[in-house]
Amino acid sequence: MAQRMTSSRPTATESRVDILLVDDDATKRFAMKAVLAPLGQTVVEAASGPDALRQLLKQDFAVILLDVRMPGMDGFEAAQLIRQRPRSELTPIIFVTALDRVETDMGRGYDLGAVDFVFAPVVPAIMRAKVTVFVELYKAQQELRRYRTQLERLVQERTTALTAINRELEAFSYSVSHDLRAPLLSFNGLNRTLLDDYGDALDPRAKDYLQRMRLASERMTSVFDGLQTLFRLTSGEIHREPIDISAMAAEVVDEMRAANPSRKVEVEIASGMRASADPRLARILLTNLVSNAFKFTSKEPAARIEIGTEIVDGDTRLFVRDNGVGFDMIYAHKLFGAFQRLHSQSEFPGAGIGLATVRRIVNRHGGRAWAEGAVGEGATFYFVV
Repeated sequence: MAQRMTSSRPTATESRVDILLVDDDATKRFAMKAVLAPLGQTVVEAASGPDALRQLLKQDFAVILLDVRMPGMDGFEAAQLIRQRPRSELTPIIFVTALDRVETDMGRGYDLGAVDFVFAPVVPAIMRAKVTVFVELYKAQQELRRYRTQLERLVQERTTALTAINRELEAFSYSVSHDLRAPLLSFNGLNRTLLDDYGDALDPRAKDYLQRMRLASERMTSVFDGLQTLFRLTSGEIHREPIDISAMAAEVVDEMRAANPSRKVEVEIASGMRASADPRLARILLTNLVSNAFKFTSKEPAARIEIGTEIVDGDTRLFVRDNGVGFDMIYAHKLFGAFQRLHSQSEFPGAGIGLATVRRIVNRHGGRAWAEGAVGEGATFYFVV
């Protein structure tokens, strides 16, 4: 059986690139094409400088092989015009000449953007090796452009999908605010009226049931408020500016003391803490962390909270540390989830969205938040924005 001949052309999975060969001598162009044929690329011929410029108007090339000595417009003049076109200003040019090195103004050629000179007689293997370098470089650039285009398309698709999701979340938030919250408010009002007007006529058990229903309704309202808070944090732009974290933390602590006048909590705030962040969101973040520390130190006779900063491996971390009940690190992954609780509602009441809010704010700033602690030994919440 006759053996099938192999071809030097690229396979179907490979891409061919174009090489521009500029020489006024047809015989020399034919010989150069024969030299380049094993590369399996497309060689486009131009018989003069103006002809080369016309070819460059039609397409891009991986490399240009340009004869130095041509009538009318020589290779250097052609190169100067090639470099003036934005699309070809970075296209590699290899000057090919039969002149010797003394006669060739190589300095001018390099000033015009030449990457190399090849002198006659041309050594085929060397010529192919030089051209191959720029062919592979061009292919790599084309592949990068293709990946960039795909990435831009993917980003656009994801952006469109996220926009649609945000619209749905906004619609849901509106529903929570109006369609679901309103009946709860009405229920609370009726419950309160029933207790006020008929409380004396009800036996203790009935009054207890009504009070439990009211508390459950209030907790549900708190959950809806928390959902709306989380939704609001996902919308709007971030406006970063330099912030005095120490001063802001002091204000937040004063507010907590005013809200808990019976508490005696020792609070230490490091001086000189600064950050670049959205002031509104930064205040919400600090309020949630300090409120969390106040809550979980409520059973400590000598409650202590520290707000400070530390540098680890060149990374500046802000933290809020307390000596409260702490937590088991095995459950650390649940801390920042919405409505995730490590303690019962009766022990430490709350909606369960404070730390989820913290994580959302930090994420919107492109930072990270995490926690460390131990049962009965307090907790430390770190964040980097």
